[in-house]
Amino acid sequence: MTNIVTVEGNLTADPRLHYTPAGKAVANLRIAVSARRKDRTGEYQDTPPVFYDVAVWGPAAENTAESLHTGDRVLVAGSTYISAWADAAGEQRSSYVLDADAIGISLRYATATPVKARRRAEQTTDPAGLPDSDEQH
Repeated sequence: MTNIVTVEGNLTADPRLHYTPAGKAVANLRIAVSARRKDRTGEYQDTPPVFYDVAVWGPAAENTAESLHTGDRVLVAGSTYISAWADAAGEQRSSYVLDADAIGISLRYATATPVKARRRAEQTTDPAGLPDSDEQH
């Protein structure tokens, strides 16, 4: 059974875009998720952050890397799991991983103007098959 979650958090660094050997785009990012709750005295307290390592695939990865930056508040929906490994010193480590099905900017504290992304092939040639005039040679 897969756990599907939606989280809202802040990017801790700019997304890192790379490509698999097969040419598929993947953007890796990390988000910090925390909440504000009332304590027993009625005062608001911030909960400790939970960090998620997020993987975004395909065209959404390229759009993510182009659009999002450190500190941006984002919404991510996808399946989550815990990744465990031993570090160089032999210590056991683990992290929460979120394999994103969808990602977007949160409009809780910001505004956004959507711009339809051009497909990758459209970015390199015009309809006549010539390179874009804004390309650097």
